[in-house]
Amino acid sequence: MAPYVRPYISPKERAENRARWIRIGYWTAVTIPAAIALMMFGYSDQAPAWLREITVKLDALFGFPVLGLIKAIAA
Repeated sequence: MAPYVRPYISPKERAENRARWIRIGYWTAVTIPAAIALMMFGYSDQAPAWLREITVKLDALFGFPVLGLIKAIAA
């Protein structure tokens, strides 16, 4: 049986893969805080009623982490 030979990955493919992972990391780093900020706004008095309802339902789905964060900041 022949030994396993790793497939050749060209420098161009390596650069494309690296760029893809950087792009995924960037959007993850931006999306999570933006979603939390939007949910925190959803708990405010200035948010429309539909956003408040969605925020409470979504926060309840995960065990109210955003409400806990708001309480920790307010304390």
